[in-house]
Amino acid sequence: MPSASVNGTTLYYRLEGSDAPKSRPTLVLLNGIFQRTEAWEPLMPYLQGFPVLRYDMRGQGQSAVPEGPYTPELHADDLHALLAALEIGHYHLLGLSNGGIVAQVYAARQPGGLQRLVLLCTTARVDPLIRAKVRSWQLALEWGGTLGRLQIALPWIWGRAFLEAHPEIDTPASLEQMFLAAPSMEAQHNLMNGFLTLGDLRPRLVNIRAPTLVLSGEEDLLFPLLYSQEIAEAIPGAIHRVLPGVGHVAALENTSLLVQHLTSFLEAHA
Repeated sequence: MPSASVNGTTLYYRLEGSDAPKSRPTLVLLNGIFQRTEAWEPLMPYLQGFPVLRYDMRGQGQSAVPEGPYTPELHADDLHALLAALEIGHYHLLGLSNGGIVAQVYAARQPGGLQRLVLLCTTARVDPLIRAKVRSWQLALEWGGTLGRLQIALPWIWGRAFLEAHPEIDTPASLEQMFLAAPSMEAQHNLMNGFLTLGDLRPRLVNIRAPTLVLSGEEDLLFPLLYSQEIAEAIPGAIHRVLPGVGHVAALENTSLLVQHLTSFLEAHA
């Protein structure tokens, strides 16, 4: 199991695409809050021309679960340390949801190696509505454990069109699979408590210099497109696109459409 001891923790990672052109920057995939590296599998067949780094953030998947909370700033410190440990000097960032928040924090620091930034179904701030949504997840976790949190979160995560096409998502068998892939109870609390420390990144986003693509799901109830619009308005020169019929889990709900936007953006700025 490849792992790196960085910034006081141990992070599991997967570095793929060794046959990609050496001149291409590494595409770094940043997980959503409870995801693990496997969540990006639908995307991987389309990324064979890129060197790709996937990793589990602290508390996720096969990475360590140190004492929390796991704030966006701490996740960004971990990312910086991991890139340095793996000697990755030039890279793109693709961050989903909480991973997009981490990407914003890191990009605002103006790291020299960042080439392109893609922010997917994310937000730059925690407002009262988002805080209430996440607080409901915390209460569900306290009252019903991981299965309770998964059931409460389900309608916020998946788009209407995807759930209509895949009703099996809302079944005991599907929830059991999600349960097996979920972080520990301790890690979930640490991840959510860290997320809720986010204030408002928008004043810092003017510092981002990398060309940026902001993508939002038309049917994303967790972070409706208003939040992506705010990000695109705050980052100089950012492009905003809406993914029709897509909820919060864009990489799974419409993989081909996401890849189309991603590859055209990265190749246009190659």
